[in-house]
Amino acid sequence: MVSRPAGVLRLGRRSFEPSQLLVMAVVDCGSDAAAAMERVHAVVAEGADIVGVAGSPGGEVDEREEIRQSVPFIATVRDIYPELVVGVRTGRREVAREACAAGADLLGSGDGTAPWGFGLAEVAAEFGAGVVCPPGLAARAVAAGVEPERVVIGVERAFRLAGLVATGWPVLVSLPDDDLAQGLATAAVAAWLGARVFRVPWMRETRRVLRMVSAIRGDIPPAYAVRGLA
Repeated sequence: MVSRPAGVLRLGRRSFEPSQLLVMAVVDCGSDAAAAMERVHAVVAEGADIVGVAGSPGGEVDEREEIRQSVPFIATVRDIYPELVVGVRTGRREVAREACAAGADLLGSGDGTAPWGFGLAEVAAEFGAGVVCPPGLAARAVAAGVEPERVVIGVERAFRLAGLVATGWPVLVSLPDDDLAQGLATAAVAAWLGARVFRVPWMRETRRVLRMVSAIRGDIPPAYAVRGLA
């Protein structure tokens, strides 16, 4: 795939330096919007940088139903949290367009958990949104008009991560949601190898691990500086 210099990642109104590690929570709004909004409040309080909104999976409902489920919810989240990066996980062009009109900043999944639909990059370019796409489609997204600093490549787990990081594109890693220890270990290794965005089920715990990695790398000061005593 085409490489580029690593640089600032721009999503929504925010800019993130290469050393910043971002956490993303996925909120399912398909069955209970009130419970989903409580989940949004909880993950934002725990430090989420990005909230990805997902209705019922694309194959289970038609396009109109997916729009009905997700678009009003995105508008509500955008109204309450104007600075939060809001994403939508969909493979459908019209859902993406309606979501961007409602305030979504980031389109797609790109890690095998949702389809990369035809036309998503064009919608992102139209609205100035970002995309999460499979590694081989980053250059195509740019060719469609998406600004390079708004393109993220998504991978499932941390397979061949070092090679993807070396391309310069910001890499999103999805952590396993069935084993806390495995997920946190994956987060630590992936962060050390250079991943920049982490889709996580355990917000507070993952944020602590990523802060530790950042401190060890020297990107941020340690929470507690303890001087050794002879």
